[in-house]
Amino acid sequence: MNRSSSRVPVLLGFLFCLALLAGCAAKQTHKPLGVTFVPTDGEFIARDGSRLSLGQVMALAADADYVLIGEGHKNPCDHTVQQQIAWALAQGPRPPAIGLEMVAADRQGVLDAFNQGRLGVDDLSGRLDWDERWGYPFELFEPLFHLAKDKHLPVAALNAPPEIVRKVAREGLDSLTDEEQGMIPAYIIRQPAEQEAFLKEVMLGHEGKDAKDPEQVDRFFLVQSLWDTQMAARAVWMRREYRRPVLIIAGAGHVDFGWGIAQRLNVLDRGAAVVSLTPWRGVENFEPGVADAFFYCPNIYTSRMGMTLVEGQGGVTVSEVRRGSRADTAGLRPGDVLEAFQGKRMRSLMDLHKAGQRAHKDDAPLVLTVRRDGEAVRIDLGRLGQGGTK
Repeated sequence: MNRSSSRVPVLLGFLFCLALLAGCAAKQTHKPLGVTFVPTDGEFIARDGSRLSLGQVMALAADADYVLIGEGHKNPCDHTVQQQIAWALAQGPRPPAIGLEMVAADRQGVLDAFNQGRLGVDDLSGRLDWDERWGYPFELFEPLFHLAKDKHLPVAALNAPPEIVRKVAREGLDSLTDEEQGMIPAYIIRQPAEQEAFLKEVMLGHEGKDAKDPEQVDRFFLVQSLWDTQMAARAVWMRREYRRPVLIIAGAGHVDFGWGIAQRLNVLDRGAAVVSLTPWRGVENFEPGVADAFFYCPNIYTSRMGMTLVEGQGGVTVSEVRRGSRADTAGLRPGDVLEAFQGKRMRSLMDLHKAGQRAHKDDAPLVLTVRRDGEAVRIDLGRLGQGGTK
């Protein structure tokens, strides 16, 4: 047998293997391409998943009557991005008025005094009862007020008074007095049918809520509709009062999919141009229909125990530990990846939240299992209220 003929079986075998590999590759299924690049914190993303520049975002918003920016109220990255957008809009030919979910309409007088220069930024937190009424750190929102002051952008309150919202949640709209009725829209625009499954999921995250109780579900839906109708109605008032486009800052749940504020704007100000931007966390699948554009900001949680956690595609990672804190003493270290909490696998910060609620209810120690250098490490943070808080 010559050399060439001896190679035939080897060659045939090689080609057969290639055919098998090709067949396997053909059978593999890949999820659809979402985001086309690996974003860094604060980068903008188009609906087709490609990278956007700030200039392109401004071009998208150039002719908008309303620009909605969704946020996670405690996420520093979200606040940095919204301040960047507000600054860019302020430099443009149509500087906006700024509408805030964080302030209720019965405190508009305080904001009027601020708009007129009679109050400074340092006065606002106390005069607005910020800590009692809103609760999230004023420092995250403070740069937005400084921008408004420096660029002479009017600021207005969007939300309903919290006392009225709580009363509606307990007893319904019929329980309100005439005076209270006058502080909210006369007609509440109810939620679209496609939003109801999402709202029920949100409801399940509230302790004591029963998503199988029709009365509780309807009351929960009513409160969400009250918020969204109120904020849209106030934004429409702002556009007419200040004769400017309106930049609306609100929780992402009021912005995503156009179900919340935007849906009410389409009813109350027909024909107005509405543009929405919302954070994409990089954990959930990228859904182009959520907003007109996105900005990448991972979920971040800073605990008073002294640890900062970041949620990403690889799970929940410890990004920072404060020296001398409860987390430090317990042995938690930057780079640790959280795998389990209270013995249950943990995939998200919501899993951590739910497990923490159970531990608090059971008066049990907070026990984490983390992955460090390829090994599982047990971290006992003790019971809530003993040497620290959650």
